[in-house]
Amino acid sequence: MRRSIALAFAIVALVAVAASATAVPPTATARYDGPFSAVTIPIPSPLAPAAIPAPATVEPSAGPPVALRDPATAPVTTSAPRAQPAAAVETVVKPTPTPKPTPKPRAHAKPRPQSQARVRSTGHSLHGNASWYCNNNASRGPISSCHYQYPDTGGFNAYAAAGPRLRAALGNWRGRIVTVDGVRVKLVDWCQCYKGRSYEKLIDLYLDVYRRTGGSVTIRW
Repeated sequence: MRRSIALAFAIVALVAVAASATAVPPTATARYDGPFSAVTIPIPSPLAPAAIPAPATVEPSAGPPVALRDPATAPVTTSAPRAQPAAAVETVVKPTPTPKPTPKPRAHAKPRPQSQARVRSTGHSLHGNASWYCNNNASRGPISSCHYQYPDTGGFNAYAAAGPRLRAALGNWRGRIVTVDGVRVKLVDWCQCYKGRSYEKLIDLYLDVYRRTGGSVTIRW
């Protein structure tokens, strides 16, 4: 602070000496009646912090950006990334399972044809008259209807309807297989077959069987 005051007095003294050294004739002083205002002279202080300059701006250019480095810093060289060693692959050997042999399907017994089906023999037999039905071929005789589940086909149709005496002798007769003069026949229906009359029929055969046996038959089971 003392240095600043001394410097200010020195400046004032120099100004006074310079004014007195100039040979200027004295002029009449005019009286100043205006207002007086204090004048403040800024005195720089050596302890004041130095002003920090604004950061330099770089004008954008059309080329790639340029990195600003400190001149004292050595340039950093860039290189391609170093190849890293590949991770070791562990080989795992899995045992191949031995395939199990596929079991062969068991052979199923083939169903026997109607003519080869076994007859449950009980040693019983009946003898009597027979009639026929089921004929869809007019060349073989009059047309006659068949059982709706067993139509007249091109093969040998060994079916029959059981009469009153045969049903009574068999008991559970439906679906039973009997032999009519040696021909295996399945009972699929029933008939009144003139029950109680002198010409009562023992069985009503499909025409295919009747043509082999005729009207007088012996039935065994």
